[in-house]
Amino acid sequence: MGTAAEGTEKVTIKMSDNADKTTPPDNTAAISKDLTASTTVADDNEKTRFARPNSAPPAAPASDLSGKTIKNRYVLECKIGSGGMSDVYRARDTFLANAGVNDTQVAIKVLQPQFISQPEALQLLLQEAHKTQQLSHPNIVRVFDVDCDQDCYFIVMEYLDGESLDQVIKRYKPKGLPLNAAIKLLDQLGAALNYAHAKGIVHADLKPANIMVNRSGQLKVLDFGVAHTLQLNHDIYAAEQHNPAAALSGYTPAYASVDLLAGKTPAVTDDTFSFACISYELLTSKHPFERIPADKAYAQQKHAAKPSHVNLLQWLALKRALRFDSTARTISISQLLNNFNRRYWPLATAAFAALLGVAVLWQLYSQQQQQLLALQQQQLQQQQQQSSYLQLANSSAEDFLAAFAELEQAGPLVRSGLLRLQSDKLLAYFEQQIDQVISDRRHNYPDYPQIEQLLQQARNLYPDSYYLSDIAANMSRSKQTAMGVLRNQLNNLLLSQQYQQDASNTDIYNILDDLQRMDQHYSVVPDDEEIAAYQAAFASASSEHDASALQALIKAGAQLFANTEQTRDLLQRGEQLQAAVAAMAAYNDAKDTTTPLPFPHQEAAVFYQQTFEQLTQQLAASNTATDTDTVFEQYQHYSSRLPDDFVLLVGLKRQLADKYLALSGELLRTNQVRSAERLMRRANTLMSSINS
Repeated sequence: MGTAAEGTEKVTIKMSDNADKTTPPDNTAAISKDLTASTTVADDNEKTRFARPNSAPPAAPASDLSGKTIKNRYVLECKIGSGGMSDVYRARDTFLANAGVNDTQVAIKVLQPQFISQPEALQLLLQEAHKTQQLSHPNIVRVFDVDCDQDCYFIVMEYLDGESLDQVIKRYKPKGLPLNAAIKLLDQLGAALNYAHAKGIVHADLKPANIMVNRSGQLKVLDFGVAHTLQLNHDIYAAEQHNPAAALSGYTPAYASVDLLAGKTPAVTDDTFSFACISYELLTSKHPFERIPADKAYAQQKHAAKPSHVNLLQWLALKRALRFDSTARTISISQLLNNFNRRYWPLATAAFAALLGVAVLWQLYSQQQQQLLALQQQQLQQQQQQSSYLQLANSSAEDFLAAFAELEQAGPLVRSGLLRLQSDKLLAYFEQQIDQVISDRRHNYPDYPQIEQLLQQARNLYPDSYYLSDIAANMSRSKQTAMGVLRNQLNNLLLSQQYQQDASNTDIYNILDDLQRMDQHYSVVPDDEEIAAYQAAFASASSEHDASALQALIKAGAQLFANTEQTRDLLQRGEQLQAAVAAMAAYNDAKDTTTPLPFPHQEAAVFYQQTFEQLTQQLAASNTATDTDTVFEQYQHYSSRLPDDFVLLVGLKRQLADKYLALSGELLRTNQVRSAERLMRRANTLMSSINS
């Protein structure tokens, strides 16, 4: 979560420091002409307090400008923070978007409606934009523009992605950040403040809520709204001392120095005090004076305890920066950071240097002797190494490859020379290995992945070899030809609807295995004719209730047609029928053997359900004896293949008997006695079959 603060405003920010933003011209002059003095008061020690001579403006209802476009350029997407006087929105810069820039998000700080009529509030907004624009530093948030649109006064800032420093501190409770992690953040904060001080600007409202840390660990200082300009150079720009917003001074009690709380002109030492408070809080997760304002802590003689993971010298430096009396605060931010970054005490360093000097003098003679011995050993090693290189240059290709992988330390020149000496042997060796793979008759086609692996191994050694490139091109053509032949064979089998596995002949599964062996990423994409043949075969097997054929079709569909839109419904039905089809296929295969299986009633009900539902619908729609006889003929067909007690067959019998009885009654009413008797006899036969 990103935050940017005015008081406790939170802003999500996302922009790299080196991003290039196109901004309109500075509009500060257009706003500054409206400015004069007003009032608001913060109510706790964590917020920036504003002291004004006039009465506070009446509270205005909260407004949300989300969705609004200002200056025909910035679309306010959503409110991401609110503070004492302004709201912050995440916005999109349509000008940059239309220009094709990818990163178009900015943060817009908008003055709240109740402060629009307060000139010093406008002055504070203008002051924040103007002073931040003067500060171009990687650890200070960038302000691109300040402008107004009717009654909407706003600042355009960079949009960060991260969290505020107070959120970082809360995450590391109760022990605080490790020293190294804290120093990484403090170095960046110190760099930003030292830069601002060099430009003549004191922040005067430094606190964790005004500091952001992005996802890459970069720190950004925000909210120069109450910053004070130092009089570094007395010139025409500094001659005018009157400030329309002088009555509107801001500070945060928990981090403000005694001088700031007393209303004195902000100075660099005030930022030093705030910096020291933040340093202490990073190291301990606790405020040095329990968040009591400095003037009250001074009166109560509060003292901060030493953080556990800083040394004594570092703590003494931090204590000097935390002194309430500015005249006793005789340490700068740079000096404090130098103490934090000093890893060893000076006395320890000097002692170590002295001991090292004594050791050097004591060992001087022995080192000379050791150097002589080392040179002799080095010469012997070089001779042995040269001998081993000569042996390697004359070794077989297999031995060379086994040893060459361990020659990383030999250097590129030695490796290159050895490869050049062995080039004929090695190229012949790889060619022989490829020929052996091609000659392997265990499979119908060569193991092309193994050939490609051998070629890659050879090309790693000789990347510029035309000979190897020629072999690779030939192997690629051979592979494509073989795969084309297999695909044609697969096409013939699919068009002839041969989906069964065949142990004695080539089937679709043999072909798929060969294709996968050649290219494990190969995927068969059926053409329209193959899809139509599969659909026709599935329809035929379904209408004939050929369980064995359906079983083969379901398996082939999962292998070849799973990603085909035209067969999706068939495959879904196949999945639903898979268990029933398997059971019926097993029953049919065992029916004429010496060990027949019992009829699978439950699976058969699923298998024949659609057929019997169609017969039931056909029977319900029949109005004549002829139509009913047609259904009866279908019943006779299935009764010869299914057990008499099969539930779907029994149900159809009962429906036929009822239909014949109903039709015979209609014939009797029209005196067609002979026809009625035929229908009644058929109904009685069906009912007797059910009862028996």
